Amino acid sequence: MKTEIFAHPVSFRRAPGAEAERLRAAGVDRVRLAYAYHGGRWLLTTSDPAAVVDFPAGRWFTRRDDSADGATRLSLPVLGDEAAQATAALVSAGVAVTGWLVGLHQSGLATARPDLALHNAFGHPYRHALCPAQPEVVGYARTLVAETAGQPGVSGLELEAFSYLGWQHQSAHDKCGAELRPVDRWLLSLCFCTACADRFAAAGVDTAEAAARTRAAVLAQLAEPRPDGGITQDAVTALGQDLHDAVLAVRADVTADLVRAAAESAGGLHLSVRATADRYACDGKSSGDLRALASAAGSLTVTNLAGDASALRRDIIAAGATGARVAAGWHLGAAQTHTEEQLVDIAAQARSHGAGSLVLYAYDLAPAPRLQWLRRLPRGPVAGDPATYHRPHDRQTEPAR
Repeated sequence: MKTEIFAHPVSFRRAPGAEAERLRAAGVDRVRLAYAYHGGRWLLTTSDPAAVVDFPAGRWFTRRDDSADGATRLSLPVLGDEAAQATAALVSAGVAVTGWLVGLHQSGLATARPDLALHNAFGHPYRHALCPAQPEVVGYARTLVAETAGQPGVSGLELEAFSYLGWQHQSAHDKCGAELRPVDRWLLSLCFCTACADRFAAAGVDTAEAAARTRAAVLAQLAEPRPDGGITQDAVTALGQDLHDAVLAVRADVTADLVRAAAESAGGLHLSVRATADRYACDGKSSGDLRALASAAGSLTVTNLAGDASALRRDIIAAGATGARVAAGWHLGAAQTHTEEQLVDIAAQARSHGAGSLVLYAYDLAPAPRLQWLRRLPRGPVAGDPATYHRPHDRQTEPAR
């Protein structure tokens, strides 16, 4: 099983060669490097300990041909070329690079273009999330994938937030004094924008009724909180069985269509989509039909960054049942991983259920001494685990291991 790690280009600003060598020495086979990311405020632990790095949303690479960028095209701001510089250093050190793309979780774009944002049943747009049913958003996603796939040294792509996002968003001092059940958070995350309404109508869904039932359920909970009865049962109670099933099916189709469109733009590059078997998830993981997502992308990355080993195991098993290549993601931070033995156990479980890689979150956020733990993780071949990712047009960027 391979050892991979998520990282952000800001970690390579000061000494890209030294940081790349540090990761190689720790036994990291591949870095999933943020080429497009939402805004963040990171307290660094390794490259510049105790530095607080505040950065906006955008992409960390320049296009090879900026003349192709239309003035009115939906696109992320360019924050620099640091992803490309970090990739060059990593590849030179013998560490492979996957371009990590956070697609639809983009506050700047959704705020500037509220017509393309998610709209809940009350008609309120969400400024942190683009809607995957909007054709212009699909075009943006395709272009982002194509531009990243063409970057030197990138030998794989990781798609995060290529799906419906949710109501909850950790920013802007979000406050809620009501007692919301899991189903209420999901209902507040349902999108009823014009594009979604068209998809609902095409599937025979009564959009007005679905929105009305959603509003009624949320308003009832705000007025008089009810206990959680389990998200599936509560969702069926709110929408009715037929509407519930149809809404889930349409959202799954929209998500699969988006991933399929993105994959078509990858130029044959190895592609993995961050996914989950939880049909109600709207936290950046693509949810819905795992088999359809696996067919569209080719590979699935399942993660649990909250420290829930049981939930991770369920997703690994569900993803493995699709026949796709599977990578398992886990948080290396102090709050989620308490001991080295716990990490070894997570790796062993992932390997026993067929995961080809363990992907750890995240370099320069987890305590620096934990890099030494990676060298002692279980390794060796796993059934269906490819030795390398194949990049036909740039084979020299995949280091021999």
